[in-house]
This record gives sequence, C-alpha cells and structure tokens, in this order.
Amino acid sequence: MITAEEIIRLAKVNRLKPYQQEKHYLQTATLTGVYAALVDELVFKGGTALFFFYGLDRFSEDLDFTRFKQYDQAKLKTTLSDVLTVIHIIHEMKTKKSLTGKTVKVKAQGPLYKGPLSESIISIEISERNDVVFPPDIKEIVPIYNDLRPFTVPVMKKEEILAEKVRAMMIRGRARDLYDISFLLKKEISLEYDLINKKLSYYKKTFDAEEFTRQATSIKNLWQSELHGLIPKIPLFDDILHFVLKQLKQ
Repeated sequence: MITAEEIIRLAKVNRLKPYQQEKHYLQTATLTGVYAALVDELVFKGGTALFFFYGLDRFSEDLDFTRFKQYDQAKLKTTLSDVLTVIHIIHEMKTKKSLTGKTVKVKAQGPLYKGPLSESIISIEISERNDVVFPPDIKEIVPIYNDLRPFTVPVMKKEEILAEKVRAMMIRGRARDLYDISFLLKKEISLEYDLINKKLSYYKKTFDAEEFTRQATSIKNLWQSELHGLIPKIPLFDDILHFVLKQLKQ
C-alpha cells in the first residue's frame, strides 16, 4: 500500500481532496481485483467510468457494472480479496441484493486510515439486467500508483452511458445525472432515442421529453448540495438545464 504522504502529494497534483485521492486509489485497486478475476463478464460504466476514461471532472464514488456474461461470483470475491491483501489493504466485504442486481461493499483501511471512522467504503454496484447493447471498448488503465500494474477494462461506449444517464434522470432524477448528461452532450455524443427506449423498457417506459423536463427541473433545489465537493466549480443549474433541453429538441 502506498503512503499517506503519497496520497496527499497526488491529491495536490490532481486537484482532489485527500480522501478522494485515497478513494481513487482504492477504486483502482478494486478494479485491478475485479479484472484479475474476470475478462469481460462485467462491463464498467457510469460516472466513475467517465471519470477514469473520458475526462469527466466530477468525482464519482461508486463502481458501476452491468453483467455482460455469466460470471463466477465466488472467484470475483476471492480474487479481489487476494489482490487487496497482496498490497496490504485490510478489508472486509459484504454482498447484498439490490433492486436490479447486487451490491458488494468493500470496507477498507486505506493509506489515510486512523481509526474506524476513517475507513473508506468502495461500493461495487452490479446490474443483472444484462442489457448491454454495444460491445464494450477495451481500455487500458496505467495506474499512477506504484504498487498497481497496468490492466485492461471493458468499458461501456459513451453513447450507451449517455442513454443510461437519460434513463436514470427519468427514473430517479439526481443532480449528478443531469451534470453527466451535459458533459457527454458537450463532447458531441449523440442522443440515440432507440437506445434510450431499450434502456427504459426494463421499467416499461419510453422516452418522454415532458417527463424528462419535469424530472430535471425538480432537482434545482438539490443542485448545489448534491454536487458540492464533487467538481471544482458548480455551474449554474439554469445554464445546464437550458443546454440539455436545447439538445433534446434538436
């Protein structure tokens, strides 16, 4: 395991808070373990995938995956635990069912650990919907941490992540979803409504611009509080909403 001093140094370089840099280190170690056990059975997606591979400036805490193929759950947990143990990260894991799959909580004593209140929790969210539409892109991670080696990750395509973010906006409506949608649209990732509807079919819904607008508008009062500490400078909610709705109409 790297030192607390190294975490603090890297946090300054990457303009993150020390606890975020520690979490990024533990996320990277966790991904190392996941893909030491598996090849492409789980596809990495969501905000943390955008942060790792596509330049998202919003820090994201959970590791989100969708099952692409059947996988050995016992092997996943055993290999992940072995990888964390090799780099001297004391940890424990608990698994529970979620609405769409399962959640593995990894409670870890990272480099900044000073007692039980400073434990870091990495949440591995695995969707069992098995609704990956496009073959994933195979990306390489070259860790900035000297105790972790390069490895490859199957990552959901940006267009499909965008479709899932639109679905999330319509189902749960959170500030981070709207922010991530605007990020991808500014990257000129196109909205594919057939793809969005495939994602919404799990909930027996289809895309509805009015419903999307209602959900997006409803998070205005939560905009600052939900994004506080996750991005360097929070943009004005009205500017982001106007941009996204304008893109929806094109």
